[in-house]
Amino acid sequence: MLVLLPPSETKTAGGEPGTSLDIGQLSFPVQNAVRSTLLEQVVELSGDEAAALTALKLGPKGAPEVQRNRDVLSSPVMPALERYTGVLFDALDLSSLPPSAHSWVMDTVAVFSALLGVIRASDPIPAYRLSFDSKLSGGPLASQWAVVGNTLWEEVPGFVLDLRSEGYRKLAPVPADRGVFGALVKEGPLGSRPALGHANKSVKGTLVRALAESGAGFESVQDVVSWGVAHGYRFDPESLRDGVMDLVISGS
Repeated sequence: MLVLLPPSETKTAGGEPGTSLDIGQLSFPVQNAVRSTLLEQVVELSGDEAAALTALKLGPKGAPEVQRNRDVLSSPVMPALERYTGVLFDALDLSSLPPSAHSWVMDTVAVFSALLGVIRASDPIPAYRLSFDSKLSGGPLASQWAVVGNTLWEEVPGFVLDLRSEGYRKLAPVPADRGVFGALVKEGPLGSRPALGHANKSVKGTLVRALAESGAGFESVQDVVSWGVAHGYRFDPESLRDGVMDLVISGS
């Protein structure tokens, strides 16, 4: 089983002294060719600060982010789930989990990075800046990641609970027979429920925390639905279409 999260724009600086990115240490190596190509494009782009600010959709104060990309191959690394910050990761609050739940996260949770693809929580990564809609010389990121195709999901073991944002999901959709994408929505008629909106990230963080504390293990959509019933999360099986299922958040 794998629980797949979106990355965050904000990232902790620094890392383990004397370390740097080693693609060979990252999980799911079928992605390594794309990873190498994207890293080359990011470093190349960062050589022109004005162009990089535009491509990364940053304002004039974004120069430090460009510098991070310039140094991405030599800067120190740390585990991915310690690197990413923000609302979702604050709500998960990895450091406060009991040992068994912490181990569950490190074994079961992954993040889909626009730069590095699917990386496990423990994979050592540098600070960088690249979003799903960033512009690189090799073309749209969706078309660059499409090279990997379903061979990626053949390498990923077990059932995938996809909690990415829609933009990151489109870079590498999980096949419908390999897992389910949880669409966080407000209450409403089936087929016309509005997206959850502002609370999306915090709900995902608390959901993953609940999964970790319960030691969840899914092999099917029905397992997800049953776990939700037992733990206060309404995954609606009637909404299931093409690998997407509503997670209805009450009172939102």
